[in-house]
Amino acid sequence: MSRPPVTIIGAGCAGLSLAATLPQHTANPVIVRGHPSAAEVQPHIWGFWEMDWLTDAAKLSRASWPMWEFSAPGHRVIRHVSDIHPYHALLSSDWLSDCRKKAQTTTFDNDDIAEQHLPLDDKTDIVFDSRPPQLDEPFMKQHFLGWEVYSKTPVFEAGIARLMDFNTDQSRGIHFIYLLPFDAHTALVESTMFSFTPEADSWYEKAITTYLLEQFSLTEFTVDRTEKGCIPMAFPARPHSSYPAIGSNSGAIRPSSGYAFTFIQKQVATLARQFAGTPDISDIHVPHPHRRRDLLMDAIFLNVLKHAPSLAPNLFMTIAQALRGDELARFMSGIAGPAIIGKIIYAMPKQLFLRAALRICLHALVARFKGPVS
Repeated sequence: MSRPPVTIIGAGCAGLSLAATLPQHTANPVIVRGHPSAAEVQPHIWGFWEMDWLTDAAKLSRASWPMWEFSAPGHRVIRHVSDIHPYHALLSSDWLSDCRKKAQTTTFDNDDIAEQHLPLDDKTDIVFDSRPPQLDEPFMKQHFLGWEVYSKTPVFEAGIARLMDFNTDQSRGIHFIYLLPFDAHTALVESTMFSFTPEADSWYEKAITTYLLEQFSLTEFTVDRTEKGCIPMAFPARPHSSYPAIGSNSGAIRPSSGYAFTFIQKQVATLARQFAGTPDISDIHVPHPHRRRDLLMDAIFLNVLKHAPSLAPNLFMTIAQALRGDELARFMSGIAGPAIIGKIIYAMPKQLFLRAALRICLHALVARFKGPVS
C-alpha cells in the first residue's frame, strides 16, 4: 500500500524545515509547492539562543556569543553570560540551502499554485500551509534595516552582542540598535523600530550612520550587505488557509519580540515525529508554537507599549536586570518556568500592567458581545 503524499505550500523557513525533518520519521513522499523565498535568495540573519532542539542550527550558524548586553539612557549597561544558551546568528540562505539537501527525496514545485487548484485526494493527502498570514491593520510592527559594515580600523568588541541599545532617536517610536560583531572589523548593525508605521530607508540609514559615529567614532566604512524587514507583532485571528497552518501562518512569530526561528523549529520537529510508524492521518495535528500563558503575557506587554511607548526602554532594561543570562534565554525561547515568570512579574510596575490587563479583558468582552471594536 502506497503512502499518501505530504504537500507543503510555501518554500520558506517553516516549509523547507518541515520538508527536511519529515524524511527522518516517515517514508511518505513530500511535495513542496512554491518559489524560493526571499530569505533564500537574499540572505539575512536569524537570531536565536541555543536550545536542545536547535543543535543543527547552532552548527550552521555564522557566529555565536556567550555574552550579550542591553543599554539605555540613564541605565548602567546590563550584560548577561551563558555558556549553556549562547546567542547565535544564522544566515537564512545557509539554513534553507541545508534544508533542501536534507530533503533529498522531496519533490519541489516552483510554481505558485493556489490552494483551490491543488490536485488532492481529500481522503488521503496531507497538506500543510506555510504561507504568511494576512493581518488586519492596524497592528504594531517590528521594522528594521541593517547594514553589515566593514571597518579597516578594529572598533567592534567581537565577544559581546548588543541586543538592544536605546541610545538612539526615540522621536518616531520605540527605537534601538541591534549590533552583532562578527570580528573586530565586521558587524551587522540594525536600526530597529517597534511602531505601527515603517519609515523610509533613509531614516534607518541615518540612524546607523549616527550610531557608528557616536559609539565608535567611525566615519569610514563599507557596507557589504543590506537586510531589511517588517515583522508583525500581532495575534493572527485565524490561519489564512483552509489547510492546517505551520510557521508564521500558525502564529509562530512571538508577538512581543518578533522571534520566530526557534519556535518554527520546535513546531516542525514535534509535527514530524507524529509521522513515525503508521499513524492515522486524523491523529496528526499541528502543535501550537506558544504556550497560552506566554501569549497572555505578550498581549499585556504589547498593550503597555501601545499606550506608553516612551516607557519601553525602561521596561526592557527592567526585564534584562531581573533575570540571569540562562533565564533570559529560556524566557525568550518560550520555555521559562514559574520561577522565571515570577521574577518578571515582580519586577514590572504593577499598576501599569494591571491597567493593560483590564483593557484587554474589556476589549475581549466588547468584541464577544458586540463584535470587534477599534
